[in-house]
Amino acid sequence: MSERHFTTRRGFITALGFGAVSLYGAWAAFGAAPLPFGGHKETTDAHAGNAHGGGHGGHGASAGMAPEEFRFEHDFFVQKYAQKDGSVNPHADEDTTHSHAAEGHDHSHEVGGEPVDVYLMAQKFAYSPDVLRLRLGQAYRFRMMADDITHGASIQLGSASRIIRLRPNVVTEQTITFTKPGEYLVYCTVYCGQAHDAMQGRIVVG
Repeated sequence: MSERHFTTRRGFITALGFGAVSLYGAWAAFGAAPLPFGGHKETTDAHAGNAHGGGHGGHGASAGMAPEEFRFEHDFFVQKYAQKDGSVNPHADEDTTHSHAAEGHDHSHEVGGEPVDVYLMAQKFAYSPDVLRLRLGQAYRFRMMADDITHGASIQLGSASRIIRLRPNVVTEQTITFTKPGEYLVYCTVYCGQAHDAMQGRIVVG
């Protein structure tokens, strides 16, 4: 009797353990797990029209940045690099410096070894900045956060897209390199209210 009782108890504990692991996996898939789950920063080569540059890329990685610090850096980024047309170009100072470069030498497409930080704030019902001007072949460290409720940021890459879930006051980081010129649409993938469908931004790569 005691042996049968032990086997029954062991089977119950085993079933309970598998159930807990399955529940945690589902929890982590929705970005709500309290412990790290596959905690590595993701790097994407964005090929417009190439599915290898897209896919449902999960939620990105936590940047370890406090929301107050993010808001400060975001506001500084937008103000420093704001252009007359309303777009934001983190290379504006460099482009001005090289405007009289030697003929045949295109400095605008020189890329550095380190990713360039860009900031993207999601809020009802817009992205800030709503237009980013970036360079071809340059790696960018996107730091993103939702300011009010949960939003999404899908970067449309031709036939595929890169989808990042943005939670309130949680800074998400993802490194992306655009390898084809053009305009990339950014839109919200989480219903956030009546104007959800109009929540869009653009990344202009050239």
